[in-house]
Amino acid sequence: MGKTGRASDSAASIGLNVTLPCEARYLPLLRQLAERAADHLGYRTPHRDDVVDAIEQAVLGVFEPGAAYTHVELCLAASGRNLQVRIRYLGASPPRDGAPVIERLLSRSGPDGVPLDRLRRSMRTVVLGCGSDDDGADFCELTRALPEVSQESAP
Repeated sequence: MGKTGRASDSAASIGLNVTLPCEARYLPLLRQLAERAADHLGYRTPHRDDVVDAIEQAVLGVFEPGAAYTHVELCLAASGRNLQVRIRYLGASPPRDGAPVIERLLSRSGPDGVPLDRLRRSMRTVVLGCGSDDDGADFCELTRALPEVSQESAP
């Protein structure tokens, strides 16, 4: 930590981009990347677990056999006072009703509740949508405050 009580300047400029196939064997790698990034940025338990859980919740159902997507692109960036997570879900056919497939997936109730509700509790902002670029990929954007020394601030 720097003298200001926030993550150090070098940690505050971190960026990580990775694209993984939507195959269950890559889930442990995704979790390890999320854990290591959260550790590097100075998150401590339980806040570290909140960040990792949010990333896992954001891909819930995406890695199941027969899922709509072929790849997931995870982008983690820390700048200023925020962690920014952008997940792009690649390879799905455009939805007929206009709602992103990921929104339907994350709105389904499961054994641990509704993933979208859990995301909203642990992250400062949650935005779901469908990109307007050439591939029109669905996306989920999450933000959370970078850790303070006290770790007492809300998401």
